[in-house]
Amino acid sequence: MLLCAVMPFVLHAEEKVRYDGAHIRLEQSECDFGEIDRKGENKVLTIRFTNDGSEPLVLLAATTTCPCLKSEFSRKPVAVGQGSEIKIVVESKRAEQGLFRRVVQLRSNSVGGTEVLTIKGVVK
Repeated sequence: MLLCAVMPFVLHAEEKVRYDGAHIRLEQSECDFGEIDRKGENKVLTIRFTNDGSEPLVLLAATTTCPCLKSEFSRKPVAVGQGSEIKIVVESKRAEQGLFRRVVQLRSNSVGGTEVLTIKGVVK
């Protein structure tokens, strides 16, 4: 897992960090689904993000570490300063019982490269 990367940026007069290129800023990097009934409906969690870079952001792929997780997102470019969302779906019938902690890797044209979402919960 590659978490450290050099991210070029420029400081503006108001001390706000601006990235040289597209940059994804997730509202949260860890999501807790809580308890999931294995015999119940799929659970969906929506993760919001913002492009706080200087160029349009494009999500290319969302790779999960479990066949019970699916992702839904738009491939349309996200303009500078604008936001969008990623939906993470836990297919309860495909999930194993017990505690789980999984990863969703988000590939985009962000200067940081790949972002990692951690998904956790309990399947009953």
